[in-house]
Amino acid sequence: MNELISRKIQLRKTLTHQRDLIKKNSKVEFNEDVFNKLKNFIDFKEIENVASFISIRSEISTDDLNKKILELNKRLLFPVIKKNLDELVFKKSNLDNKFKIGKFNIPEPESDGEALIPQLFFVPCLGFDLNGFRLGYGGGFYDKTFAKLKNLNLKFYAVGFAFDDQKQVKIPIESFDFKLDFVLTEKQLYKFI
Repeated sequence: MNELISRKIQLRKTLTHQRDLIKKNSKVEFNEDVFNKLKNFIDFKEIENVASFISIRSEISTDDLNKKILELNKRLLFPVIKKNLDELVFKKSNLDNKFKIGKFNIPEPESDGEALIPQLFFVPCLGFDLNGFRLGYGGGFYDKTFAKLKNLNLKFYAVGFAFDDQKQVKIPIESFDFKLDFVLTEKQLYKFI
């Protein structure tokens, strides 16, 4: 195992523990005023499909984020990990639909509707830096999904969703790590484009 992979593994353990503490002490997890700053950079009239996630463990809660996406009359999509696929598939759902526990204990829409391509992604982070890189859980699913969409010349925005205190000085990166366009926290919006 090379040194960079070892550093990422150790950092994931450290950041998971730190996030547990952040979650325990958090009072606010979604700030609508900060969310609305995205509208200064993204034309929401051109966005139909928005991918989000159901937060697990000590992730920042996506409850209010997902409600806001629906309030904006957008199709709310959630990731599904399919067998033998390196990329994520996104299925439409609303918050009333049933979810099942998928791979890695991640909630996925139970219905087997058609897969749709998001123009805007909200992605989970263990940590992020001010260069726009995030540290995820190590499966590389979002990186591979974004690389595929980029190769198809599809326009999309990638927004990390995390607690502000998950910010790091520098996330160790590999050549395939995809840079985010924004990170949305409960305190501010970080812009990288």
